[in-house]
Parts: sequence; structure tokens; C-alpha cells
Amino acid sequence: MVPKTDSADSAVQMESAGEAQAVTDAVILAAGQGSRLNAGTPKPLLPILGVPLLARTLFTLKKAGITDAYIVVGQHGDRIRREIEGIERLKMGLHWVDNPRWAEPNGVSVLSAAPHLDRPFLLTMSDHILQAGDLERLREAGGEDRDLVLLVDRSADASIDLDDATKVALDGDRIAEIGKELQRWDAVDTGAFLATPGLMEALRRLDEEAVAAGRQGPSLSDGVRRLAATGRAWVLDGTGSMWQDVDTADDVRAAEAKLMAAWPKPTDGPVSRMINRPISTRISRILAIHTQVTPNQISAITLVMGLAAAWFAYLGGYTWWLASAAIFQLASILDGTDGELAILTFRASPLGAWVDTVADNVSYVAFLIGMTAGVWRADLPDFYLYSGAIGLGAAVLSLANINMYLRREGESGSALSVQYGYQDGDRLGHRVMQLLHYLGKRDLICFVVLVLALIGQLPLGLPIFGVGATLLLLPATLHANVSHYLRTRGQLKKT
Repeated sequence: MVPKTDSADSAVQMESAGEAQAVTDAVILAAGQGSRLNAGTPKPLLPILGVPLLARTLFTLKKAGITDAYIVVGQHGDRIRREIEGIERLKMGLHWVDNPRWAEPNGVSVLSAAPHLDRPFLLTMSDHILQAGDLERLREAGGEDRDLVLLVDRSADASIDLDDATKVALDGDRIAEIGKELQRWDAVDTGAFLATPGLMEALRRLDEEAVAAGRQGPSLSDGVRRLAATGRAWVLDGTGSMWQDVDTADDVRAAEAKLMAAWPKPTDGPVSRMINRPISTRISRILAIHTQVTPNQISAITLVMGLAAAWFAYLGGYTWWLASAAIFQLASILDGTDGELAILTFRASPLGAWVDTVADNVSYVAFLIGMTAGVWRADLPDFYLYSGAIGLGAAVLSLANINMYLRREGESGSALSVQYGYQDGDRLGHRVMQLLHYLGKRDLICFVVLVLALIGQLPLGLPIFGVGATLLLLPATLHANVSHYLRTRGQLKKT
């Protein structure tokens, strides 16, 4: 049973939870019919980029720090439960709550989870796509005078159906009124809440009143309105964040577009931003929707392509070198797909990052070996052979530094997590290194290799890379590795 607490008691619970115990529970409403989609499948199971809506919500909550989810289901509860529990990588506590009154307003669904919760919790809908960062902020938005905090959007995004959206009128950061029919409003309800059992108590009283009057139970907005009347319903500004309510086919397309808009990333190089990402994201979208291909399988394919490029480089001659460079460039494009697919389908993991890093490293080294051996077989001047050998040595040592850094860090296998010491500096030297780092990314190197191959000058890539690896890559990675070692050693001494 939910403790019969008054608003002050539940607000104290929220405050103490924020100070002493993080919010780790969430209620997800998945009992609606979703009749407007006409998808032939229960709405919570509708795939968005290959991931069912409900599963996407659960993955996002897990990423935000939620460990236990109370999923309220109705008409299609058995099927929803069976398919969601079949997703093995979804490792969190799933607690299924049946709502026999699923055809009534959604406040009844919220109320059906009341016996399981006696502390603050997140509340969201199975058909709302949100960002984990916003849910993390919401987890920390409690206060002694707050029984409820609603994440709102103050903008009028073109992808939001304002006729169907729940509007919110505000008094500062407090909710003054809420409802779909409001004529004057300040923000839109995103469907994500932080609540205390005080919300359950408000809904319980409203439900009792409705039953006594022979009406259907309350909506969630009715409960929010009851709390707002006592000044205990607040908002958290989420304007500018990515979110989408999925009710129609147009909403599905809008949700997919918003999820794909995560790329290009700030860390992308110039060629990746202008050429690679527009291609790789289209590939990733197709793979996510129509296949069961995993990111690690993509990494393995790029490794095979890298080895093939190395073999063709070894064979030598214009035709083979052009084929080698073209495959190397295609592998660079596909290299973005494994990371995109991992994020879109919630398959990102430290192991996956290591697989990607190792595949990239082996490809780099193999291509340099193949190219160096190729110029030797072509009987070109020793200058090319020596520069290739120097570049290969510097590259191997640099990759060894990166791998030692990542192994010592122990949290990520991605080379993007390496901190070189100049990335956030604003001195002239730092800015020069930042520019060289930006220009020295794999995307530009692969593209330069392709251009050189097209004009029949691929061997020139060896002295170019030899100078860059020796004067830039090796010193930068050595500095990062040594600095990380000294920093880690200092931290161990303190403990």
C-alpha cells in the first residue's frame, strides 16, 4: 500500500531522496491503444530505427541511471511483456503492472503502480522519445516544496502537433494550469515527470470522486492540476532538447529524423563532416531498420576491407594502388557506421569500443606495411621506403601509447577518450596542435590517399604520413600516455 502521506511529507521524501538516495525507479505507461497509428502492432512495440518504442524508452531510462522500471500494460500486456523480455541486452529490473481499466484516462494507469512505490520516481510514456541527459537532470530536480516536476519545452517545434499537445501555463517555474485546450500557454508537456507519492495520493482522491460520481477515472493532467492548485507542481526547462511524442506516421518520421540528427559530431574531421557522415548515416539507418547486423560485425567488415586495401597496396601499380585507396576510403566511411549503429540501437559497450579500436589499429598498420612493401616491390627510390619505415615505426609506437592509455583508463576502449593535454587549451601552441589534430584524423588521411592514388602519386603518402606520425602523432600520444600514467599514479598514492 502507498503510505497515506500529506503533501509536506511527500515533499520531504523528495528532498531527502535527492540528498541521500538517488531516484532509481521509473513508471512507464504502456497501456494505451495507439489507434491513430494503425500499425497492426501494439504501439509500445512499434520499431523506431529497429528498436521498439518501449524498449527505446527503457534503454534511455537505464542510461539515465534508472535501475527498476514499473511498466503499466493493458490490452496487449502479455505480448508486450514477452517481446520486451526477449531483448537480452536490456539488463534492468522490469516489473509488470496490469491495469484492468486500461481504456480509461492515463491517470488510472499511473495509479495502478501506486502499491509498488513509496519514494520519488520518474514517470514517462512508452511512446515519448527523450534524451538520457534530460532524464538525468530531472532525477535531480526535486525539492522540499515539490510533489511533481514536469520537463517542458517552451518552443513551438514544427514537428510537435500543437493541436494534440498538452500545454502548460506557468507562474514562474510553477505550473498554473495544464491541458490540451489551453488558449494561453507558456510551454508544452514533454511527457517526462519526477514525482513523489503525493501525485499518487492526488490521483487516488480524484479517482474516488470520479467513481462516486459514476465517471471514468482521472487523467494524469487532472492529478497535475490538483497539485498545481496547492503550488506543489513545478517545471524543468527542456527547451532545445531532442524529444518527440509518437502518435502518427508523421511523428514516426520526425522521430527518426531527430535521432539521425545526432551526426555529424563535433569531433568529426572535415572529410567526415562533408562526405563520410552523409553516406554512413544513410547506411546505418537502412541497417537499423531492415537488418539485425551488429556494430561489431561492421567493425569486422571494416577490418577485412582494411586488410584487402593493404594487400592491393602490396601488389603495386596504378590499378592496384587505386583499388587499395578506394577500399581504404570506403572502409573509412563504413567505420562511422558501427558507432552510429551502436548508438541508434543501444548496443554501445566498452567491448564494442575496443573491437572498433583494435580493428582500426590493425587496418592502419596493415595498410602502411602493404604500402611500404608495395613501393619496395615497385623498385621506387629508397626515399619512399625509408619514409614508410619511419612512419610505420612512429605509427606503431603511437598506437601502443593509445592502447596503454585506454587499458589504464579502464572505462572506454574508444580512442576518442584519449586526453592529449592541448584539446581544451587556448594558447597559440594549443590552437596549432588542435588544428593539426583536426586535420590529422583518419577521414582526411584516407581521402588524401585516394586523391594521390587518382593522380598516380600514392607513394607520396608515405613521406607525408611519416613526417606527420613522427613529428605530431608520436609526441602527442607519448605525452598523453605519460601524463595519464603520472596522474593515475598520483591518485593511487592519495588513496
